[in-house]
Amino acid sequence: MYAPSVKHIIEAGTDAASLILYDPAVLPSDFDTSTHDDPVGLLEGLHAQGRVYWINTEADGGYLFHAYVDEPIPPPLEQHMEEPTIVESFQVPSGRLYFVGSEFCGSGVEAALDRYPHMGGSFTLRPGVYRLTRAGMHYTEGWHENLLRNEVTPGAYGLHQSMGCFVWLAILCAIGFAVAVFGEIFRPWRPYLLPALAFGVAAPFVLARFRLYRETSERYREIQRQHPAYLARLEFRREI
Repeated sequence: MYAPSVKHIIEAGTDAASLILYDPAVLPSDFDTSTHDDPVGLLEGLHAQGRVYWINTEADGGYLFHAYVDEPIPPPLEQHMEEPTIVESFQVPSGRLYFVGSEFCGSGVEAALDRYPHMGGSFTLRPGVYRLTRAGMHYTEGWHENLLRNEVTPGAYGLHQSMGCFVWLAILCAIGFAVAVFGEIFRPWRPYLLPALAFGVAAPFVLARFRLYRETSERYREIQRQHPAYLARLEFRREI
């Protein structure tokens, strides 16, 4: 079954600096073998035909994707869209769309995602031809942090933003602890140094268990999920 109007959120990863939005039913029968000859040329051809949408991310990593099926893109996100492109006839014959790293594009995508679920996902929609609007997103530096600052107390925000400093402190304290234990230079001060260094090593782990930090981190993750790296709007046009 498909939802007639809904938003979908997918986190996808790539080790090939490109992502694919596609329905496996549009792929040629020999796709899994023909990709070995000229994968770039093949994907470019399918992209030009409206059978897949290929995104060159220019970098490996994980990317958050929002898809809006027969519903408008929220105005708060519209202002962050960069150079949206439109495909008037995007084909979804089976009614299942995948958003994955290009290296997972093929008939075995479901088995691949079972093994590596962080590399993409899928959603169902009405089979047919859609008008696809796709855009990358741009946010000013510190955008997510500023939203968090406006939603939590100054203390909670400061604690959350300071965690990186505590992690570096823990690394330095761990090095100092090893030097104090195995070296001779700090031997006279060991009884005083070791407890202090041990506290520095433990500090980020202790702070991470605080309810205030956990709740603030959860809110920060939610803010990030509300602001994708890429989004798409799919408007149903006709049956195939």
